[in-house]
Amino acid sequence: MQRWLSLWSLGPDFGPDDLRRVAEIGFRGVEVWGEHARAREHLQWAWQAGLQISLHLPFHDLNPVTPDDAVRDRMREVCRQWLVDLSAVGGRHAVIHGGYAWTSEERDLAVLRSHARLRELGSWARALGIAVLLENLVPDSLQYTHPIASDLTEWLAILDAVELGACLDTGHLAISGPGYPDALEALGARLQSIHLSDNDRKSDRHLWPGDGLRTTDGFIEALSAAGYDGPIVYEINPYVYERGEILDRAQREFSVAAEES
Repeated sequence: MQRWLSLWSLGPDFGPDDLRRVAEIGFRGVEVWGEHARAREHLQWAWQAGLQISLHLPFHDLNPVTPDDAVRDRMREVCRQWLVDLSAVGGRHAVIHGGYAWTSEERDLAVLRSHARLRELGSWARALGIAVLLENLVPDSLQYTHPIASDLTEWLAILDAVELGACLDTGHLAISGPGYPDALEALGARLQSIHLSDNDRKSDRHLWPGDGLRTTDGFIEALSAAGYDGPIVYEINPYVYERGEILDRAQREFSVAAEES
């Protein structure tokens, strides 16, 4: 199993020593959080620590399916530069959120826009030796907007239309459904990365596995049975846990797992 850590989990103010400890604990790689102000330094620190590197592309102000041309052009520019920067440190995959329709009524138009824009991004990435992975999202319970993709059928259709791989977020799936056995079977070989966390099936709290309603019980075993051997990225909430608490807990649990094996 490839254990990775999302650098979102360390908060915005960690340093190179923290990444050296991440490597010493036994994490094979890290996912740089593109929203962090010093994210480009984080790429370099991770590379210097000998860690494999992926990237979570920024998304808060960069809606990939926006009808606004200025936002669209800025999204293209920012994401393309991030792919170049990731390639420079040997990164091989980048995760993207599919964005959101401004209103639920605009859902179909937004999905069509996602096809062209994600296909273009995937083409740029492949030229650099990088796979872009589309992450499943949480539905808007108020139905004011429509996150893309926030149901399994829509996600699969977009993945096939744009020829991208999938990043399965277990916390998002626990809220949206279906259960992970059905999702794993449906995704098949499309699945190339995992975001691992737990929650209460109501809000995306990014708890350590087992600290919520145990939504990931049996998940690692199911991945093994399916033949999955890619990254499993721990995406743990730095506003619930202290940085040292996350790293100490990982060290204890990884040590126990090594002894049991």
